[in-house]
Amino acid sequence: MMITGEYKVKRQQNGNVHEYVYYHCTKKNKNVKCEEPCIRQEELNRQLSSIIKKVSLPKDWAEELNRLALQDHGKSAQSLTACVKEKQEKISSLSQKLERLLNGYLDQIIDREDYRLQKGKLLSEKKSLEEEIYNLSHKQNDWLEPFQNWLEVAQNIDKIASDSDLFAKKVCAKEIFGSNLLLGEKTVRASAPKILNSFGKMGGNQWDALRASHLLALKKPLSSVLEHGFLSGTAPQSRSGLSAVYCFGLLSLPAPLSHSMRRSKKQTVN
Repeated sequence: MMITGEYKVKRQQNGNVHEYVYYHCTKKNKNVKCEEPCIRQEELNRQLSSIIKKVSLPKDWAEELNRLALQDHGKSAQSLTACVKEKQEKISSLSQKLERLLNGYLDQIIDREDYRLQKGKLLSEKKSLEEEIYNLSHKQNDWLEPFQNWLEVAQNIDKIASDSDLFAKKVCAKEIFGSNLLLGEKTVRASAPKILNSFGKMGGNQWDALRASHLLALKKPLSSVLEHGFLSGTAPQSRSGLSAVYCFGLLSLPAPLSHSMRRSKKQTVN
């Protein structure tokens, strides 16, 4: 089921004109009788501001996540350099083999058919190595900038929450909560964030990890969240320090913000 906005104008006898915007169920599903009351735009705006603000990334958290990213980027760059050098050495060895093969053919040590088959095999192997080097150099280590962009977006959520632009808040809420943002009894609420289950499998995305970290911060000192993270020792590479937010941030770099919001069995804000 969907939510729709309705614009209404009230004109009084004394000439005063009042404009209102309400959000309520579209009631297009004839099989479901929706009895949820409507909510004023001002109240929806206030609640969205409150719920979005709670997900904003604190400055000290962002600094810690950026430190981890820079640290990993440096390590991966070193590993990348070593890997590229190894493949370049293999390419050099293949080039030497091709040269010896050509000399053997010119000296009539190798017949034409055998030369053609061996040359094709060596060239194919060389091309594969060259493609691997290209991919490593241009694709495997380009995650840092998108991750840092997400850190900036997550820190700016507080500004969006404090602004008066309701559409920007709805777009932001859709990005953070997806279809897990519900509207019922004139109250906007989000379902619990997905985290690691009892089998150690990941669920959710970087926003879920950030929300779960905020929930942990309500129960433990902030220093504990920064020191151990709520998934310390269980995230990839056994990372500590906001481990879940960091790892989810790398695995689920933010996609372009949506421009619509939906509802499930209960009403989802739109």
